[in-house]
Amino acid sequence: MTTLRTKIAMGLYASVATLMTPLVKYHLKKRITRGKEHPVRYTEKLGYASQAKPKDKLVWIHGASVGESLSILPLLETFHSLRPDLTFLVTTGTATSARLMEERLPPYAIHQFVPVDLPLAIGNFLRNWRPDIALIIESELWPNMIFRIKAHGIPLILLNGRMSQKSAKSWARASFFIGDLLNQFDLILAQSSTDARRFNELGAPHVKKQSNLKFAAAPLSYKQGDFEELSAQIGTRPVWFASSTHRGEEVFLAEVHEKLREKIPDLLCIIAPRHPERGSEILNEFQGKNLPLSLRSEGNRITEDTSIYLADTLGELGLFYALSPVVIIGGSLLRKGGQNLLEPARQNCAIICGPEMQNFEEICNEMVDKHAIIKLSQTEDIIAQLEALLLNKSRQQKLAQKAARYVKDRGQEINDVANEILQKLPPNE
Repeated sequence: MTTLRTKIAMGLYASVATLMTPLVKYHLKKRITRGKEHPVRYTEKLGYASQAKPKDKLVWIHGASVGESLSILPLLETFHSLRPDLTFLVTTGTATSARLMEERLPPYAIHQFVPVDLPLAIGNFLRNWRPDIALIIESELWPNMIFRIKAHGIPLILLNGRMSQKSAKSWARASFFIGDLLNQFDLILAQSSTDARRFNELGAPHVKKQSNLKFAAAPLSYKQGDFEELSAQIGTRPVWFASSTHRGEEVFLAEVHEKLREKIPDLLCIIAPRHPERGSEILNEFQGKNLPLSLRSEGNRITEDTSIYLADTLGELGLFYALSPVVIIGGSLLRKGGQNLLEPARQNCAIICGPEMQNFEEICNEMVDKHAIIKLSQTEDIIAQLEALLLNKSRQQKLAQKAARYVKDRGQEINDVANEILQKLPPNE
């Protein structure tokens, strides 16, 4: 039952959003001139369909951007194997994710841009598509969307639900509202026990801890030609890879690399910054160090003299995981919470992470328990751990095999997720 305070708050929110509609339309058109919106399909963000609604039962799945949309793909395959009679409507918000979905969606799925959180846009969207069930991925808690989905009698599920500590604290300041908002979900499948606890503490009544969809993702793709070219340039040199690093980590890791080369003179380090546009900034930070640096963005080759190869390009992590048997997880050496450690595990890498893995805390702890990853208790241990792995291929392989096995075993849980959701799908009339 929605409280009176929430009804008043939603009335004010909807009124302000309605008044903002002309400004939002103007803003979308301005973004077209900057290449930020599709010149034709931008009207989908106002709820207007660019394709006809299919006659089959329709499952709507929304993921905000690239990461969420990629996690949808294995779920679609699982749904299709269980219920080939279903059609899927996948919505995302960014132009990049739309291009990705156009390339990768199967023929039984349709892509549209998600409507902005205006009463007009959400109303148009729901009238045009009339989905039989709605799935929202991770943490897209748009009030107009959520309340209006339920007002139309559509079953609503939050899938792979994520609630960070920061978000939980912010929402707790409006506890009456978040409780009512989360009560609109027929089911919340949280991606970890920590997320499930936070949803419960905020007043969500239908929460279950379920598997993280990222376990079932496919390995990152790369171009075979690029792999062969770089493999030839590297030759037999030992390699380690620092993936998705943050400001401050690159210089620290360069100093680590200098010390490692005292015992492994031909060692090559590959560094991929989380934000590739920082390439020139990182280059300046390395000035004065005796570490010859090559930038991928400038087309530099890896030569015998190259000590560090800066992979300052987008979308190539899969390539460098394939090239590097040993990986350091970026963001884990500073207080950034760590980056995705399932991707290198899926590509048979031996993985080391720093002490700061809050973003993947539960997964990291499980992998530590299974001896599938090395987690440093302090960053000063990194040289000893890297040296031990780089000089012991047998240990490398065993660690990589355990990580790959962990991800594969957890990936099978996607069938349980799909079956749980299908139980909420209304029966055929």
